[in-house]
Amino acid sequence: MTELERVAGFKAMIFLCINAIIGTGLFFLPSIGASYAGPASIVSWIIVGTSAIFMSFIFAELVGMYPKAGGVFEYAKQAFGEFESFMMGWISWLVANVTISMLIVGGIYYLLPGTHFILKIIISSIILILFNVVSYLGMKTSVKILIFFSLLTLLIPSVLIIAGIPRIDLSNFKPFIVYPISSLFIAMFYISETFIGWESITFLSEEAKNPRKTMPKSIIISTAIIVALSILLVFVSLGVMNWRDFSRCSAPFYDLSKILFGTIGGEIVSLSIFAIIIGAAASWIVSTPRLLMAMAREKLFLKSCKSIHEKFKTPHTAILFQTIVSFFVILLGLGDYKLLLSLLLPLVIIMYLIVIATFIKLRERTDIKRPFRSKIGSHGAYILGLFNIMLLLLWLLYREHSIHTFVICLGLISLGIPIYILIKLQDRRFAEFFFDHISGFYNLLLPFWYGERERREVIRNAGVRKGYKVLDYGCGGGANLLELSKDVGENGKVVGVDISKKQLERSVKIVRKYHKRENIILIKEEEKRVQFEKNTFDSIISVGVISYQENPIELLKELRRILKPRKKISILEFGKSLFISPPEDLRDRNSIRKLFKEAGFKNIKIREKRKLFTKYYFITAEK
Repeated sequence: MTELERVAGFKAMIFLCINAIIGTGLFFLPSIGASYAGPASIVSWIIVGTSAIFMSFIFAELVGMYPKAGGVFEYAKQAFGEFESFMMGWISWLVANVTISMLIVGGIYYLLPGTHFILKIIISSIILILFNVVSYLGMKTSVKILIFFSLLTLLIPSVLIIAGIPRIDLSNFKPFIVYPISSLFIAMFYISETFIGWESITFLSEEAKNPRKTMPKSIIISTAIIVALSILLVFVSLGVMNWRDFSRCSAPFYDLSKILFGTIGGEIVSLSIFAIIIGAAASWIVSTPRLLMAMAREKLFLKSCKSIHEKFKTPHTAILFQTIVSFFVILLGLGDYKLLLSLLLPLVIIMYLIVIATFIKLRERTDIKRPFRSKIGSHGAYILGLFNIMLLLLWLLYREHSIHTFVICLGLISLGIPIYILIKLQDRRFAEFFFDHISGFYNLLLPFWYGERERREVIRNAGVRKGYKVLDYGCGGGANLLELSKDVGENGKVVGVDISKKQLERSVKIVRKYHKRENIILIKEEEKRVQFEKNTFDSIISVGVISYQENPIELLKELRRILKPRKKISILEFGKSLFISPPEDLRDRNSIRKLFKEAGFKNIKIREKRKLFTKYYFITAEK
């Protein structure tokens, strides 16, 4: 099996970490921090910077233990389990998409602050496609380009600091006291966006040389460099400009560079900052598909995303998928940088709280080899967690519209639950557990999509007649059984098979209550499929079962085996539902036709229908 290629050494990883973490925060947030806490915002920068160094120690220990492409997804899996790891991966993916959008939007704000919306879309699309092509062509190419952006990241702030020190006026720091004191913490909340991105770099673990040794050191060193650079740059900025003027700047270091170097110098610095921000976006664009690949390996994402290109050694399908998603997120985010920032920060804090909980949980285990052991320990992790919770609570209490924004964030996170269920329903054990526990709710909602009209069409397509022996595979709560029983008559038989005990119990109640004929047989399917004799059934129907199969062609071949020659199978499957795509085999008519042909069926007919945000496929075929 093709694997990722280890191409990034220790020095390269330091540069990649700097590029991943720096983001837009350093170039936008000093003015936002000053608008809340004035000159005293430098205190906020020092406190947040210190907490960032502590956080880097946590990531350093985790990545040393599990240097895998999934990063935080892998750590949650090791500490808690599958569902928790999926939700961690889902939140990380949300953070990545918002970050990519925010970085590109922020970069365009610096380069072309008054540009027309259409031009912004064109520029954003070019940037996105360009860096995804780079990502597709391999890690060697990506590393070279990202190192260039990292060098620029170090150069421009350093130039501003050196040029600004002689121009510092200490009177700009007066009055230094800020009231209320909570303003310092609100400033900290926004400033914290400067120091995020450790999770992004952990996604590249399988492409680092000797990752157990190089990754922990590179994460800590790069974080310390960024913290020192940020505090110095903010100190110089507040010393050169009056904090009131500085807080009103939409692109603060463009205004600072004009003071230091004149208009032309300001334009050059502004262009350089645009390149730095876009370089940070490139880092996320390169790393995020590795997360999708890791989740797909664990059967918790689209299985095609786990494939690696034989020549370029990159997760090419995941890159293509991520490109499409990023484009739509950028379209949504082009209107407002601050809105993106407000959405990102709560998501990041929630994600880092889970990382901290993961760290504490894994610290309880003694069977893990730790190439790097964090000095802050579990007690320090608890303090860091409380600090993050405090920032979030203060933001909720004092920031206008924060509760509304937080509810949106929780809604985005909760979307991961139905997606997890849809993915896991391909696991027979999970499907049995799921339908056993929500059978009542499921049967209550099912008629909205699978009602009398759909039921008649499915049964009619199967060509059911008197005296037939019919299989209802995945009979569920018995939606088809009574009508089938009536159609086959006393001399026929209806066999209902399902993996859910609760669903079958409901079917039994329905049969006893409304239809006392004894031509219905119900069978509980265990881990292995029920084995029927060859050519047993005159008709087979199935509703919404193929999409739950890990290997649908295997099921279809078995159904064909037990169907009599020249008899019909009638299947209803749900395609794209509530904007969630179906499995690859059911994505359109062509893929469905191909699937049934490979299973050996002929005379395949497919009819599409839409109802309540769902696409249906009525599929009829013969043996």
